[in-house]
Parts: sequence; C-alpha cells; structure tokens
Amino acid sequence: MTKFRDIIGQEMAIRHLKGAIGSGKVAHAYIFDGEKGMGKKTLSSVFVKALQCEEPLENRENTEPCGKCHSCIMADSGSHPDIITVTHEKPNSIGVDEIREQVVNDVMIRPYSSGRKVYIIPDAHLMTVQAQNSLLKTLEEPPGYAVIILLPDNKDMLLPTLISRSVCLPMRAVKNEEIAKFLMEKKGIPAYETETLVSFAQGNLGKAELLSESEDFKELWDEVRHLLTGIRKMSDVEVSAAASKAQQRKDQKEDYLSFLLLWFRDVLFLKSGGEEEGVIFKGEMRELTEASGYYSFERLNDIIEAIKEADSKMESNVNPEYTYELLFMKMR
Repeated sequence: MTKFRDIIGQEMAIRHLKGAIGSGKVAHAYIFDGEKGMGKKTLSSVFVKALQCEEPLENRENTEPCGKCHSCIMADSGSHPDIITVTHEKPNSIGVDEIREQVVNDVMIRPYSSGRKVYIIPDAHLMTVQAQNSLLKTLEEPPGYAVIILLPDNKDMLLPTLISRSVCLPMRAVKNEEIAKFLMEKKGIPAYETETLVSFAQGNLGKAELLSESEDFKELWDEVRHLLTGIRKMSDVEVSAAASKAQQRKDQKEDYLSFLLLWFRDVLFLKSGGEEEGVIFKGEMRELTEASGYYSFERLNDIIEAIKEADSKMESNVNPEYTYELLFMKMR
C-alpha cells in the first residue's frame, strides 16, 4: 500500500495535508493542480486513506494510513462506501447531471461507516460551467463531514469562485535526479538511457515512467537516430522520403523535434569542450563526437534555430512535410 513516504516529490503538498490530518483542520475542498503524470491521483488516494483510517492518530506513524484496518483495506480495494470517485461517460466533458447525481445529491446522505465522506473528481477541468456551478452550491454550505477533492490538469479552467472556496495545492516538478533514481531502481533502466527520459519528462515523473514503457517512443528514437547518423550521406530523394515519414508522426511531433534539438545541443556541447557526463545521449557518444568534428559552430547554431523555427511553423499550420524537408536539407 502506498503511503505519503512513498511519494516522490510534492513535499510541500504532503506537508500541508499531513498537518491538516494531524490538527484535525481538514478543509471541505482541495484542488490538486498539475498536468497528467504529476502524481495527483496517487497523492489524493493516500490522503483519503489517511483521512478515513480507523487507527487512532497516536498509534500511527506521522499521520500515515495504517494499511491494516478495515477502512484502509476497503480503500485499497476500491470498495469503501464513503470514498466516491466521480466518473463520466463523455471523454471530454463532465456534465451537470453527473455532478448532481454523484456529488450534490449524494452528499446529503450521511457517511455509512466513517466520520467523513470524501469525493474525488479526476479530470475536474472537464466539468462544464453548469456542473461547476452546481458543485459551487454544495461548497457554499457543505455538510461538516464532506471533503471534495478536485484533480484538474489546469485549475485555470475552473471558475474563480470554485477556486476561492478550495485549498489549492500545486503539483511541483520532481527533481531530475529523483526521476533518474526512480527509473534506475524501480524500472531497471540503464543510467545512460535515463538521461533521455529525464530530459523529455521535464519534471513529470508519470511521463518519465510512461515513456520508459512506450514502444512508440522507442521506435521514434530509432527512426530519428537513423536520420541523424545518416543525414550527411542522404540523397535528395532520401531526404524527401524521411520528411514524408516524419510528418506521419503527427501525434509525436513535439517528441520528434525535441530529439533533434537535444541531439544538436549535445553536439554543440561537445564541440565547446564539454565532458561526457554533461551529454544527454550518452549511448551515442561516438556519433556525437563525429558530428562535433564536421559541424561548425555557426552551422550548429543555425540548425538549432531552424528546429525551433520548424516547430513554430507547424504550430501555425504550415505544411509539415515541406517544413521537415527544408529542415533536413539544412541539417544535411
């Protein structure tokens, strides 16, 4: 069973929640704000278990859930009657009827077996304005036993009045070294591969874990690596074919361009006299060293700017295949 101490990062939010449990001053509404993969669901599940734990606080280790009582066992199995996770049928919307049925009307029924009744709303940013207004009425005069936890990917998509009635806990970026340690120790990822995953994760532990398990991500890197190591010898026809292949990866455009950008930054870093430990693609040192020998400083800076420009053009709906082809020609 996951406990507060098992959560990587989010020290500020954890400190606040443990303090609320220890003092008994638990708010009626919380917003755990952060993009997918930042640990909102994990943190909320531990917080809720700790809230509902039947073991007296004085017998628990630093407000952690005991993991052994009937309440903790039910919470872990997803069968706790006083922990309600709101669901929705439409993938991109949480409607007013769903909030009314699962929260507003249900909250008037007292807890079945606990002192509190807790509602968790994943993807809270998907609530319609009507749904949020319906929830707002409950938050204006909540029953003393009710705790509502909102898990939006972006709290700015919630009504200001809803935010003002909630305790907002932002999910912070996890330190790179902590993500790397997790990938190596828990996922068995070689150290030289973690550098790439950490760079792409940008402080998002969940994203790093997802990428480490993604075959699509590995296939994308193989394709980009083939391009980067063979670009100098490609004919015009081969460059056009590579551009055509690249534009087919519309859903991975950001990762594709990030691979290119990080690669050429590594090349520039080595050319400037940087040591291997500062390189992201440590598994490609031979190719990077060769590239640092045949690209000039001016050319490397031009390519890096061209990659950024290509990203901007595609965001503005310029033909992606044509944009890739121009970029690859410059790289060649």
